[in-house]
Amino acid sequence: MSEQDKPRATEKVSSSNVENVPRRRARPRGLNEWQDLITEQLEEAAAKGAFENLPGKGQPLRLDRFPNEPDDMRMANKLLKDNGLTPSWIGDRKALLAEIELLRTEMKRRWELTCADAEAAGSERDALARSWRRSVADWEARIGELNRRIVSLNISLPVWRMELHRLRLDEELERIGAPNGDGESPL
Repeated sequence: MSEQDKPRATEKVSSSNVENVPRRRARPRGLNEWQDLITEQLEEAAAKGAFENLPGKGQPLRLDRFPNEPDDMRMANKLLKDNGLTPSWIGDRKALLAEIELLRTEMKRRWELTCADAEAAGSERDALARSWRRSVADWEARIGELNRRIVSLNISLPVWRMELHRLRLDEELERIGAPNGDGESPL
C-alpha cells in the first residue's frame, strides 16, 4: 500500500477501504472467549438450518473407527479388540491405580487404628509413636516405588490426558487427616 492509499488520521474510513485497515487486538483471546465464539457460531449455523440435511442424519454413529487413530495403529488395535485384549499401557495403568487405592485405604485404616489406640494407650504411647513412624517410613518407600512406576507408565502413554500424577507423602497424609508428614508421631 503506498502512502497515498493509506487513510489519514483525520480522514474517515469508508466501507470501500475497510479491508485495507489492519485490525489489531489488544490481547489474544482466552479459552473461554474462543468457546463462546465457537458456541455462538454453532448456534447461528443451527438457526440457519446448516445441520438439517447432513449425510447419515437419523442413522446410528459408526463407532468402530476412530477418526484420531493413527493408520499404523488401526490394525493392531483391531486385532487386540477382536481377541479380547487391551494394550499393555491400559492394563498397567489400571493395576497402578488399584495399588494407589490400596495404599490409600491401608493408610486411612492405619490412621484410624492409631487414633483409637492413642485414646486407650497410657504408658504404651512411646511404642505407638514408634509404630506410627515405622508406618510412615514404609509408606514413604512404597510411594517412592509407585512414583518410579508412574513415571515409567507416563512415558509409555499415547495420550497425555491419561498421565498419572506422582504421589507425595505429605498430601497423602493430609488426605487421611493425619497432622504430620515429617515422620513425627501424631500422638
